[in-house]
Amino acid sequence: MTSMRRVIPVLSVIILWALLCPGIFLSMDTALAYVDLSAQDIKLQDDAFHGRGELPFIEWWYFDAKLDNGYTVTIGVQILNILAKGIITTRLTLYNQGSVVLKNYEKYSFRDLFASTETPSVTVAGKQLIVGTYDDLSNCFIYDVAIETPDGAVSLHFVGCTKGWKRQQQTGDWWAVVLPRANVTGTITISGMQMNVTGTGYHDHNWGIGPSIISRFGWFWGTCGSSNYSVTWAEVSTTRRIQRPIMVVNKKDGGYLDISSETIWFSAKNIVIDHFRCVPHFFNIETMTDTVFLVINMEVISVDHTKFLGFIDYWRYHVKCTGTIIADGHMETVNGISIMEYLRFR
Repeated sequence: MTSMRRVIPVLSVIILWALLCPGIFLSMDTALAYVDLSAQDIKLQDDAFHGRGELPFIEWWYFDAKLDNGYTVTIGVQILNILAKGIITTRLTLYNQGSVVLKNYEKYSFRDLFASTETPSVTVAGKQLIVGTYDDLSNCFIYDVAIETPDGAVSLHFVGCTKGWKRQQQTGDWWAVVLPRANVTGTITISGMQMNVTGTGYHDHNWGIGPSIISRFGWFWGTCGSSNYSVTWAEVSTTRRIQRPIMVVNKKDGGYLDISSETIWFSAKNIVIDHFRCVPHFFNIETMTDTVFLVINMEVISVDHTKFLGFIDYWRYHVKCTGTIIADGHMETVNGISIMEYLRFR
């Protein structure tokens, strides 16, 4: 493991650079305006380690699972490379009915990481946390994710049942939603008690993230779904008043539909003060196109706050999703618990 003391001074320089040189990043955004920012098909190598040489970058893998016994799980591996002085963090959080029952955060040095650039395979401190494959016969991505902590452990098997996709963001980074929906089996262990579990999972991967990301205000992100449709959405805020909504609708055992941002309406209400910030506790997202009609309300059940790097505020919500999806001339009801997040850089 490594101390954050040697990282923070360098990080401060990068933050100052990003905030004092907005013109550089404005030029970058102008250039990217001519790049295709729509969703694209994904391949297994997209979920491998990308890195960015000696330049500062952030990259992470994220998994979550909503289990049939009322537990939910989130697992993350993050790589922060600052002028060739990298740190690796792993995070495991277990919830029961939305309440935290286990939260573990570990830091490691860059030399503790082995991550393949060809396939999704991540090992930290000699323990393999992520391994992903593609099954040609069943035409799906399959992942095994395992992490152990002093207070508990998780070992989960994800089998994809929707088509994955990727898209390049306006900041130049990439967001790959490898598993918009997956069937999950495995075990969770808390205080020595092991439970066999089944449920529904999600997995995404972000890479190519540079210092310009902190010049943004933040974002909301979430997922929800019905019997046959899965919705992945985000509301990315360049400033407090300038937002870009994103939505992709996946069909179970089928393809995906990228929704134009001009036809997405997102709202956040019921503001409360949380860690000296105005934080909403009710959300609505809607779209109406020639092929999809969607109205979903998300009422907050619980909120879990985390502080990253001393200045980034992050809230993970458990929300009750209700609403309607009409696609392919078929109507389905949305009614269930899901996970969403709110991240603010400033």
